[in-house]
Amino acid sequence: MAVRNAWFAAPLFAGALCLPWPVQAATPLTKGHAGFSSIRVLVGTSTSRSVPTLVQGNQTDIALWDLMQVLNEIGFSASWSKGQFVITAPVSVPVNEAPGPAGKGGAVVVIDGQVVERVPTAIATPPGASSPEVFLPLTNAEEILARLGIQATLNGDQLDLDASAVPQPLPDNEVAVWNVLAAFASDLGLPTAPAGSSAYTDLSTASPAWGVVQAAIREGWYQPPSPTSSGAFQPITWGEAAQILWNALGISMQDGAYQPGGSPTAWASAIGLVPENWDPASNMTAQELDTLASNLHECLQGDVETAANTWRLCYPPADEYQTTLQSGGGQPLFASTADAQAAISATYQFFNQLVVTRSGQRWFLTLPSAPSGYGFATISALGGLSYQTKPGGAWISAPSVDTRDVSVPKQGRLAVTIPPEGLIITWNQMMPSLGGTVALGALDVSPGPSGPSVQRVNIASPNLPPPITSPVASLHVQQ
Repeated sequence: MAVRNAWFAAPLFAGALCLPWPVQAATPLTKGHAGFSSIRVLVGTSTSRSVPTLVQGNQTDIALWDLMQVLNEIGFSASWSKGQFVITAPVSVPVNEAPGPAGKGGAVVVIDGQVVERVPTAIATPPGASSPEVFLPLTNAEEILARLGIQATLNGDQLDLDASAVPQPLPDNEVAVWNVLAAFASDLGLPTAPAGSSAYTDLSTASPAWGVVQAAIREGWYQPPSPTSSGAFQPITWGEAAQILWNALGISMQDGAYQPGGSPTAWASAIGLVPENWDPASNMTAQELDTLASNLHECLQGDVETAANTWRLCYPPADEYQTTLQSGGGQPLFASTADAQAAISATYQFFNQLVVTRSGQRWFLTLPSAPSGYGFATISALGGLSYQTKPGGAWISAPSVDTRDVSVPKQGRLAVTIPPEGLIITWNQMMPSLGGTVALGALDVSPGPSGPSVQRVNIASPNLPPPITSPVASLHVQQ
């Protein structure tokens, strides 16, 4: 199940499926090889409708226009235009956008802006109709319905549609818990759970959201509100989304004091995932989730393109206690968790200001401002590197660069060449009381085919007491 984009183009006009224009995707009916019939289509316990069918040998085709009306009644927006069958769902209603078998010819099926498959179609004029209509095989219709969470069962001449797995859409373009889980699963590479049974009355295995919600529960990202209620289709605040992300990254509440910001919401703002003016108690909208998921993707990737051949680096987030400050014995380097948090925050601030540029075949790393205080950076590369302290200035060759040893003019900046093999940038802090320094973070940056390749290098320092073992923090969505 693909993650739905935060906003969508307006659906195509869902007019009656008469065909005043030629449709190359549909195959005209050959006389003498088909006949017409009808089936009753029943959605749940609602009143059934009679739908024309086209019988060709052992194949039964259903009138597409009538199928569209059924989908519109359920809450989807279905339309047909020039060989495309377009279905759009409310943002909080899950659909399966995974690509199907790539076929040749036929009509294109588009779900929430994604081309998912091609299906064979035929053009025929039912008895009593004034113009031809489009028909598609009933088996293909059933597969399309399953993508929407609708189970279709053919009993003789009646098609029963079970739409109980389709949730009621949320108002005001709000997203549900499953939207957030799907977005994070896409960014963090969490595979969906295999088919199985559901213990939740509000989450059927027929729902396209079932696999990702079940996977998130199993991995400890998300704790349902009760053993029988998943809460998957309830609204979610971005503060709750930040807690889910902490859970996904393995950050416990006991380790929270060692993260930038010290809490899930403050952390998300501190590392640039969300704007500072967001209200953590308000329900998330599709646009807000798109912003959060996009920023998370960029942070995990390690860079964001800001202009042509220009990228700002991002320090990929992790549990800083476990990856940087974990105890290994020895004397603690920080007198308090506040000091440790300040040091880690400075680490993110340093790496998040670095800029990579490309000029022809040459790559450069730029430090817009020189570090001050007890923090300093080192930059090294196999075979050495060259650096420059002001635009137009001389390039100086060196085995490595230590910002404590480089004098940058007031209006200057430090630029370093990035060799093909890449370079390592570390952020460090001087510890006068202990007579030494400690590395607090590192990035491996090298030229890539279409941008820089950025890898976080975790550093474990023996500077804190042993971690407190704790379960993953839970999230209860208010019902």
